[in-house]
Amino acid sequence: MNSYEELLAKVRTIAEADLRSEDKMQAVTALLAADVEGFDCVAFFLIDPDNPRQLLIGPRSGAGLTPTHIAIGQGICGQVAEHAITIVVDDVTQELNYLPGHPDTRSEIVLPVFRSGQVVAELDVNSFQFARFQTQERLFLEELCLLLTDRI
Repeated sequence: MNSYEELLAKVRTIAEADLRSEDKMQAVTALLAADVEGFDCVAFFLIDPDNPRQLLIGPRSGAGLTPTHIAIGQGICGQVAEHAITIVVDDVTQELNYLPGHPDTRSEIVLPVFRSGQVVAELDVNSFQFARFQTQERLFLEELCLLLTDRI
């Protein structure tokens, strides 16, 4: 069993646990930030229940991120929420629509999380390494987000 498979087993246990959604998300961010090299900032952004055209920063671990509110469509996170797709950025310095979250971030992956077919949150992972998120990381994180579907 490789490390991503082991992590998915741990995430499955978290997702199925009788915990509040916020506690599940915090446990997942802590696990990723602690156990995966180069996952330097790990955070969930949540659709604001009072303003569905805005994301609010939620549970997070690792290095701090500065944006606390992001408009849907703005930046990488806003694009993921608007289009319900995964976006990988190998070099954030080359991305025109990038909203800086941490000054040392060099690459980023953002993935949608669904409830009842609607985006309710997204997982945002930043790395201080260029091109940190390859096919293996994308597939792992997409599987992880599927485990959280309808569970957060």
